[in-house]
Amino acid sequence: MRPLLVLVFAGVACTSATEKSRQAWDKAVTGRDGASKGAGGSGGGRGSTRGNAPRDNWQALAQFTTDASEALSGGSTTVSVPRLAKQMCSEVPEALSEDPPPDAVRCAPKSPFAALGHEFELELGRDSTIGLVARDLSDQDSGELVRQIMQRLRGICREPWASASRADNALADFHRCPTATGAEVVVGRFPTNLAAGQWHFSLAVLGPG
Repeated sequence: MRPLLVLVFAGVACTSATEKSRQAWDKAVTGRDGASKGAGGSGGGRGSTRGNAPRDNWQALAQFTTDASEALSGGSTTVSVPRLAKQMCSEVPEALSEDPPPDAVRCAPKSPFAALGHEFELELGRDSTIGLVARDLSDQDSGELVRQIMQRLRGICREPWASASRADNALADFHRCPTATGAEVVVGRFPTNLAAGQWHFSLAVLGPG
């Protein structure tokens, strides 16, 4: 299985062979240990329902998942983050011009996505990952997003959804299923600030491998 986003899949089991890749993603996306390369791009992803936020569109999310699974079907050797960013981001993240380029970037999607009134950010990883994330959600909203996505995307799955949560992180809630292309869909949530009632939601597609 391809490396997962540390932030997005904090509750998903991993092998020792993928741990370094997970740490690299963590640094790239969160800026941990002073690395902030992955934060190129802005907009979306914080659940805003004001202004010109896109209307909820479950069909668009299903199409995004299908397109991403096809784009990643060849595995990580065929994935070019700069090319994906040019195709999918509203603006190509400046971090991609750095040397060396980051392992992952985050940006506002060229075609906005929203569900339950929350907008999503796009995350692209060099290790064959395309995902949508929403941050600072309530417990109720993040849980409902997971439930709705699992229900509405089950036709994309080649097999039933399976739990991908870890016993040592009872609050994280993750599920995965394989697709016909060999890629894998993972949907889940985990708390980022329980005192403030804030949760992180992610829908991601992982290339085969």
